[in-house]
Amino acid sequence: MESNVTPLELERRAAENAGRLIDLIDTNFHRNGLCFPAEPLIEEASRRLRQRRYQPQSKGLPAARRSIAEFYSVCGVPVDPENVIITASASECYSLLFQALADSGDGVALPLPGYPLFEHVATYMRLVPSFYQTLIMERFRIDAGALAQAFKPQTRFLVLISPNNPTGQVATEAEIDIVLAFCAQYNLALICDEVFSDLLYDIESLPRPMARAAEAGVVVFTINGVSKLFASPDLKLSWISVTGPPRKVRRAIGRLELANDMYLSCSWLSQQLLPILFGCGDSFRSELRRDLTERRRILLDAIADMPRLQLQRPTAGVHAVARLLPPQDDEQFALHLLRRTGVHLHPGYLYGLPEDGFVVLSFLKRPQALQEGLARLGAFLRRAP
Repeated sequence: MESNVTPLELERRAAENAGRLIDLIDTNFHRNGLCFPAEPLIEEASRRLRQRRYQPQSKGLPAARRSIAEFYSVCGVPVDPENVIITASASECYSLLFQALADSGDGVALPLPGYPLFEHVATYMRLVPSFYQTLIMERFRIDAGALAQAFKPQTRFLVLISPNNPTGQVATEAEIDIVLAFCAQYNLALICDEVFSDLLYDIESLPRPMARAAEAGVVVFTINGVSKLFASPDLKLSWISVTGPPRKVRRAIGRLELANDMYLSCSWLSQQLLPILFGCGDSFRSELRRDLTERRRILLDAIADMPRLQLQRPTAGVHAVARLLPPQDDEQFALHLLRRTGVHLHPGYLYGLPEDGFVVLSFLKRPQALQEGLARLGAFLRRAP
């Protein structure tokens, strides 16, 4: 038996082998029927492969960076294509920032709840993570006092994930004011992770720190990519857009460009396809939002009728946090649920939520499987003592 495999994972494998698993934390877009149409990509890829000319660019291909800048321009935020760095993933964006702009032992303040990968990336790059706790019972609101508690003398970065994974909440303009003021006061760079930026439900547009970076005197590194924007994780393309005071931006871009030039890990072909994604992807992005809006409605309607489970209504993304009533051990709840029903979700402690009362699930699942999984969850809650 693998020593690092948890009982929950062993039970998940058993349910999968028995053909009874419904994975309500499965966030693979393709596996759940969401994928950018192949035809325009095939046509462009064929054309490019017939005219293969490898011309490596340390920041990324100019046409790809221009298409990213145009995307932000449509959103009302001017971005210079020269201040964009293209990478192969959001994780690589973090690694590049930590590698190029920090020293071993420097600190990074991360949000709780939050996706656990970022702590691992920071530690792997020899940074010291600290954490600021959002106010769980106030829709995970960002609090200035919590930011202050997370600050250490060695802190160099503050990370804002908006829309947040797993809470599905979006930082408001007032919260962004707090974050930018805090970064300005302590001379911190702000890393803003916006990979779920397109998947909004209860709001019309995403408040973006990058739009106010120069005014606040803060360098903002905004991370996004095609994985969620175009349901194309297989293309492995993400980017960092750098905004803020011009002198600080130039210095940061110089370091990032040098570090990126050592690897050039983003595929030449994926970069060639990026203008096509942006150029003909508006209808797909709208369809994706409609599809996920419907799947979210299925989640909200089903949980509204469930006893002993209180959903924190997600306003964006594909995840949701639910509170167990009365409070109980989250891992044992998830284990018993999986063992008895074949429904898999995550205990909240994996994301930094209190261990006695929260679980995390996703509504990305195909509608039929999502409905069945939620029906099983509801029946389990009604039977449980």
